[in-house]
Amino acid sequence: MSYYYPLVLSLLTLLLCTCDSAQNDGSTGRTMGEVTTISNVEPRLTKDGQIVDAHDGRIIEFEGAYYWYGTQYGKTNGFTTANEYHVYRSDDMVTWEHLGPALADHPEGVHYRPHVIYNAASKQYVLWYNWYPTLWEGHFGVAVSDSPGGPFTLVNDDVKVTHSDLGVGDFGLFVDADQTAYISYNTIDGHRVSVEKLSADYLGSTLENGGYIAQYCEAGSMFKRNGIYYLLTDYTCCFCNQGAGARVYMSDDPLSEWTLTNNINRRPGRQAPLLRDDVTFTTHYAALAKGEQGFESLIVDLAAKDGHPQLTLYHFTGDRSGQCGEVDNPRVHQDIVVPTFTVDYYDHGWQPAGEVAVTTTPKNMLTEMTFDVDRFNGQRLRFTPVAEYSYPVRLTEVAGDLDGVYISNGQPGPVIIPAQQTYVMELKTSNGNEFIWMGDLWGSASDNVKGHDYQYWSSPLRFDSLGWIAPLELEEEIRVAL
Repeated sequence: MSYYYPLVLSLLTLLLCTCDSAQNDGSTGRTMGEVTTISNVEPRLTKDGQIVDAHDGRIIEFEGAYYWYGTQYGKTNGFTTANEYHVYRSDDMVTWEHLGPALADHPEGVHYRPHVIYNAASKQYVLWYNWYPTLWEGHFGVAVSDSPGGPFTLVNDDVKVTHSDLGVGDFGLFVDADQTAYISYNTIDGHRVSVEKLSADYLGSTLENGGYIAQYCEAGSMFKRNGIYYLLTDYTCCFCNQGAGARVYMSDDPLSEWTLTNNINRRPGRQAPLLRDDVTFTTHYAALAKGEQGFESLIVDLAAKDGHPQLTLYHFTGDRSGQCGEVDNPRVHQDIVVPTFTVDYYDHGWQPAGEVAVTTTPKNMLTEMTFDVDRFNGQRLRFTPVAEYSYPVRLTEVAGDLDGVYISNGQPGPVIIPAQQTYVMELKTSNGNEFIWMGDLWGSASDNVKGHDYQYWSSPLRFDSLGWIAPLELEEEIRVAL
């Protein structure tokens, strides 16, 4: 199955006030349709003002309330046997009630990643978790409770899955509409990611595994929307303060082929502010370097505007290399050669743009190259120097109506949100079921206590007509109509 990415990523319009037709949910006291504002720059707090210490887990709605299952780290470094699972409850996702430890009796080890799902047949809440008797000998454990708030009773502290022999690490759980449950997990050896079907009681695995999807990845989360299964994961992070990306894999069948589409938490390349400072004559340029695989690329996001947009690149020619001491060599320095580019546009992957008209104007120590980009209004373009060009393309400025300028070496760019993914939460809102991306902002705590590191929650994810997810945006706060 193949998918395609949108030409234009539209901004989501969010309600800024309480809906006039809001109705009261008698089971929780929550006003249905009321817009809730959640801060990403303030810590999550309990009713008594304590910071919520719950990480690398999930938030899920049970019985009309939100339950947050996470690992409590306190003042440790996160690699000790003091790690403990805790449960919080909220009616509005803003103020939380601390219900206490989730799993009191368990073998000593280092514990991470608690996830809880509900089994409608057994009427039990099932807790899966990842733990290590000794780092990094990874195991899965499972426990049950009659209540979403716990406490959970241990059933098995060594649940076997297909790749248990390689050690098991981060994971996610997903329950399909037919109540079939799946686990997406990575091995410790090679951090290879796969999806596996659970038993009917959710207490073990059927060992039906769909095969490896990615490697060197962790922190996966799986969900389903409009008949498409999604798995989000990215490179290993291990409490990294720079955060990790969020690759999006899509499939028609969780145990079949998965297609990598895009990465919603990485930029297309490193940002190039030097090229947007309105200075054309300068030696403070950005060079598109040439490597073994060819040149780096210039990537620009054209603003959506009326008229006939143009894009102008300024190429510095004032420091061409010469020769020294070769008396009989008449060559002074490199000839001025105007670089040529291949041009691609982004539409569910890079597509060749064909011939793009360009006007070249020589100036003192500069070459001005103006491209006619009228037919690409509002799109993302990539300019790559042809391989035959002999020295770096030194750009001093990129002029035009632009939303972004980047330089890419073909590898994943910097992250957008400096967080490691914890979970993608399906959230019932007045706009229907929406999906919130959640992550831990490691190294962010104002008091330097690991357990107080901040959480980042996104606005509802934006999907195009073919199901591709738009990139995340760094936001100080989000608003959702619960």
